[in-house]
Amino acid sequence: MHKRPLAVIALFFMLGIVLGRLLPDSVTLFHVFVVTLIFILLCLLLALISRRGGFQTRPYSIDGGRGKIAHTFLFLSIISVGALLYLNSNIFPPNHISHFLGKEKLKSEIIGTIKSPAEARGVYYGKVNSRYVFEVEEISNLYRSAIGQTSPDRRSEEVRQKVNGLALIRIQTEKDYEYGDRLLVKGTIKIPNDKFQMTNKFQIPKKQNFNYREYLERQNIFAIINASEKNVTLLSRDYKSNPILKYAYLVREKIKNQFLEKMPFESGAFLRAILLGDRSELPKKLNESFRNSGTMHILAISGLNVALIAAVFLYFFKLLRIKRAVYYGLTMVLLVFLMILTGSGASVVRATIMCVVFLAGLLLGRPVDIYNSLGVAAFFILIINPKDIFDIGFQLSFIAVLSMVYLAPKLMRAVKKDWNFYIRKYLLEPFAVSISATLGTFPLILYYFKMGTPIAVISNILIVPLMFVLMIGGMCFIALGWLPFIGDMLAYFNNTLANIIFFLAEFFAKVKFGHFNI
Repeated sequence: MHKRPLAVIALFFMLGIVLGRLLPDSVTLFHVFVVTLIFILLCLLLALISRRGGFQTRPYSIDGGRGKIAHTFLFLSIISVGALLYLNSNIFPPNHISHFLGKEKLKSEIIGTIKSPAEARGVYYGKVNSRYVFEVEEISNLYRSAIGQTSPDRRSEEVRQKVNGLALIRIQTEKDYEYGDRLLVKGTIKIPNDKFQMTNKFQIPKKQNFNYREYLERQNIFAIINASEKNVTLLSRDYKSNPILKYAYLVREKIKNQFLEKMPFESGAFLRAILLGDRSELPKKLNESFRNSGTMHILAISGLNVALIAAVFLYFFKLLRIKRAVYYGLTMVLLVFLMILTGSGASVVRATIMCVVFLAGLLLGRPVDIYNSLGVAAFFILIINPKDIFDIGFQLSFIAVLSMVYLAPKLMRAVKKDWNFYIRKYLLEPFAVSISATLGTFPLILYYFKMGTPIAVISNILIVPLMFVLMIGGMCFIALGWLPFIGDMLAYFNNTLANIIFFLAEFFAKVKFGHFNI
């Protein structure tokens, strides 16, 4: 443990969350709290006795029988804290929206606030639908049967119920609502179905057993609201809005409009996906091409994206001759802002925390260990929402990085050192990284998506470097796209490069035996 303490702590913490999910209903939060308290007290007591007895000789190492027992209780404490947080995440106040709804649609008047930019847009039955995260405050026309009074003579009675909790609202409108808009909605509300529905993050074939309700509940969303534009009334703007989030979403919207105005639809939507994390208008055909070619991961903002942006910030501040401590700090702040701007998905949060830890280590002159950085990132994400450990994106993100860090160096050791430097550096190393990521994520992809993509080993070697160049072009377009001539040149360059990537993804997706379904 003394070599990578943060990684070990994160590992036991995650084990605790998994065990918390497996506990029977008879085990309550109070039971786990008492056990956790006992473990922590025993750990502290034994550690204190060991110190007084002179058994501790170096950091993170406690010699002697009592010291080993103290270590055991430390691990048990971490496990029980993980289980405690998971159980606590499933406890809601009496007025939470989940207590009042059933699977059948309920016609209601709902008051609430938009808490996100549009997550997805699509045409259904000839009408444009926009989807938002919606914080519900009040439901009226709520039948008493919905709150536990099932007597037939009372079903006609109507009540107004103050509630809290998040819902996913779908509005048939081409109008854009903004974060902080408080709305009065006349429509239907119900709990999500268990069966498959299309999500904005993953395109999952219908034949798979994807539990849509669990997927939304992991994001603390417990209801689905459907309404048409004529039944939506704007009550106020900027209602209880966070100014930092508000500003981040405004910047995001301006950048999005810049792509819409000067670039073709498909390439503009692709750039918004890899730079802003906005996949709301990415065509279904492109999603299928990237999925079947094993390059779906490039649509998620991840370590590559964040590292590139961090490098650009560092280089820019260095050119301005700003003090090293200052521009490292500014870069960390800007990376956190970028995380908010892109929606704070698991992959971008993980990458941002790792970059911040790495920069902080350089600033303090401390060695940075990749496993400890991953541990800090996982711990931070799961402290906020323990249910994220069961999210497909979280698992793929961390497993991919671990696989590349652990397997790639081992694969490169098999290569003779007398090989040409450029072949090793620019051909074999990317190939080793690609194989490592593919091998590491293969079991998860096979389990969740019921498919394998062996072609990913080759497709990633060609597509990822092009995406790297496209990201640089995209950032230049964001900064200079407003200029008349330069903006048009950058738009043309980015569109050409995006179309090359689309061609390669489609080509590899069609390669025989390149992907298979089970």
